[in-house]
Amino acid sequence: MATQTPSTKVGRTQVERTALSDLKLTEAAIELMVKNGIQGTTLQAVGETAGYSRGLATHRFGSKAGLFAKVLHVASADWLNRMQEGVGKRIGCDALCAAIDSAEEFFKQRPGEVRAMYLIWFLSIDPSADYRADLAKVHRAQRRDAAAWIRAGQRAGLIDASFDPVRTAEQYVASMSGIAYQWMADPKLAVSEMFQQLKLDLRARLTKPVEQRAPSTATSARGLGANRTRSRVPAG
Repeated sequence: MATQTPSTKVGRTQVERTALSDLKLTEAAIELMVKNGIQGTTLQAVGETAGYSRGLATHRFGSKAGLFAKVLHVASADWLNRMQEGVGKRIGCDALCAAIDSAEEFFKQRPGEVRAMYLIWFLSIDPSADYRADLAKVHRAQRRDAAAWIRAGQRAGLIDASFDPVRTAEQYVASMSGIAYQWMADPKLAVSEMFQQLKLDLRARLTKPVEQRAPSTATSARGLGANRTRSRVPAG
């Protein structure tokens, strides 16, 4: 989530004041959730931590469920924007690896936001929880995007057509989620190395040998793609 503060000029509009308070309340909620957990985060504490009255968070979000929905919306939008920017028009393994790079940068730059997002997701599998995000929908969207990148890579002759895009996407998303889960359980984990290995494994397993590609694709790979691959993977 970008932490840019709305205009600080004297005489802000109501829209600007609301945007600023929303930003501060959301940041305060993330801070408290990471520090105190889901149960230890109260609307009153969020308001006070943000520098407002104890009742503002309740007025703004209505309940803890409303607060969690807001935090998840902000964090998910941040992640989606980062991934879309990182992947751009890439396809095949390039797209899969670019998404991994975006996730790693998200972990580094916004660790609290990542943890808060996963806390809410974990809460969502508890049948007794007051707020339950549609985690299955999130995972379906992730698998859909990954499968689309793989299919595009196959159409371009960059990924072996024998791979099932859906099954491969399922494994990819599961690996990404598993790395995130292990990192949250043990922050000292060498997460960069794990992401790096995942990229190397993907390229080794999915990339179609240059000599088996269509002439135009193979020529492009020899001239540009091979160098691009060597430079991108080690860079993380």
